[in-house]
Amino acid sequence: MITQRGFVVIFAAVLFLTSGFALGGNFYLTTLGVYLIIGLVVSLPFFALTANIAGIEVDRQVDKVKLFSGDFLRVRVTIRNTSRRHFDFIEVHDQYPETWILAIGENFIASRIEPGSSITFSYILQARMRGRYNVGPTEVVMRDRLGLHYYKRSLKAETEILVYPTWKDVRRLDAIGKQRQLGLMFGSHRTKIVGMGTDFTGFREYVPGDAFRLIDWKTSAKRGDMVVKQYEQEKNVQIMCMVDTSGSMGNGYPENTKLEYAIRAAVLLTHMGLERKDLVGTCVFSEVVHSFVPPSTHPNHMYDVLESLAMAEPKGWSDYESAITHVIEQTRKRTLVIWLTDLEESPGPLLNAMKTLVANGHKAMVISPFGPWFEAPVGQFGPVEKVLAEAVSEELWERRRKIARALARFGISVVNVGPEDFLPTIIKTYEQAKQRGVALF
Repeated sequence: MITQRGFVVIFAAVLFLTSGFALGGNFYLTTLGVYLIIGLVVSLPFFALTANIAGIEVDRQVDKVKLFSGDFLRVRVTIRNTSRRHFDFIEVHDQYPETWILAIGENFIASRIEPGSSITFSYILQARMRGRYNVGPTEVVMRDRLGLHYYKRSLKAETEILVYPTWKDVRRLDAIGKQRQLGLMFGSHRTKIVGMGTDFTGFREYVPGDAFRLIDWKTSAKRGDMVVKQYEQEKNVQIMCMVDTSGSMGNGYPENTKLEYAIRAAVLLTHMGLERKDLVGTCVFSEVVHSFVPPSTHPNHMYDVLESLAMAEPKGWSDYESAITHVIEQTRKRTLVIWLTDLEESPGPLLNAMKTLVANGHKAMVISPFGPWFEAPVGQFGPVEKVLAEAVSEELWERRRKIARALARFGISVVNVGPEDFLPTIIKTYEQAKQRGVALF
C-alpha cells in the first residue's frame, strides 16, 4: 500500500508533468515528473517481494485478566524475528479500548530488528469503566527505506479483560474504620435476641428450668433472690438487592449515571453483609432477569456478585413482576428486598410486584435515584440546585410522590437519592435492617 509520502510523490509528479506541458513542453519538468512516477511504480514490486513478515512473532502478556474499575493494567509486548532476514523499519502498534487511559509508556514501537533477535516494550493502562474488554490486536507495519510503501498485518489476537465495578467505596470505608464510619454517621446497631449469646446484657429473676450455670450466686446473695445472667446474640439478616438496568437508568452525567451508582451501592451492600456474616444476594433485571446471585456467605460470593454487575448495561424496560417472581421462586427464607430503581416505568406492574412480595412474607424498600439530580457533575448539585431540579421536573416529582404513597400502603418506604446521598443511604438502610431485626434467619 502507498504511504502518505507516496501520495505526495504522486501529487508532485502530476504537478511537474502538468507544469511541463503548460509551459510548452518543458523538458526538465516533464522528465522529473516521469522519473518520479517510474520510481514509485518500479519500487512497488520490489517492496512486495521483500514485505514478508511471516518470520515475525508477537507475544503479549498482561499482569492480570480481572481488575477493578480505576485500577491499572501492565501490558508487555515482545516482538521476535525468527527469520534469517533483517527488517530495516518495522512498527508495532498494540491496540487498547478507547475508553481506557494510557497512563504510562507508549503502546507502539518503531525499530530495526535483526535476524534471531527480539525487542520488547511495555505500557500501563487504566480501566475507566466496568465491563468486558479486549486488549489488542497487535498490528505490525513494515515500510520500505524510502517510506513510499507499507504493508500492515495483525499478528496477535485480543486478550480479554474483565473489569469489575469500582472498589473505591469499599476501600474508603475500610480505610477509616468500618465500625467508626457506621457508628458516627448513622449509628451502629445490632439485632438483640435475648438468649444464649456471648454478650452480657443484665439480670432477671430465676425461673424453674433455667440452667444452674446461669445463676449469679454473688448477686443472688446480695438481692436475697435467685437471679440469672442474660446474654444477647446478634442475629443475621438476609437481603436481596434488585438492580434495575432499564434504559432510563443509563441517564446521567458520564461515568456517574443512575445505574453506575446503583451498582456501586450493590457492591458496598454486599461487602458490608459479608463482613458481618449476613446473606446478601443480587438480581440484575430489566425486561428479563439478566443475572441472579442467591444470598450466600461462600468465600467466592463477592466475586460472583462483581461479575454479575460488571456486565450490566442500561437497556430495555423494567419488568418488576417477572423479576420478583424469579426471586420468590429462588428464595425460601424471609428476605428484605431493596429495590434500586428510578421508578420511571408504569406504576401498575410495580405495585403488583410489591403486593406479591409482601404477600409472601418478605419486606421491601425502594431507593430511587431522581434523574435531574444526576445531570450535573458530582459535588455541583447542592440543596438549592436540588430544589430547582424538583421545580423544573414538577410533573415527574409529583408522579413519584403518588407512587410513594401507594407503596406506603404496603409498608414500603421510598427514598429519593442523588449522587451525594446514594451510598450513605444504602449504608443507613442496612444498619436499620440490623437494628430492627428485619428479615431474620
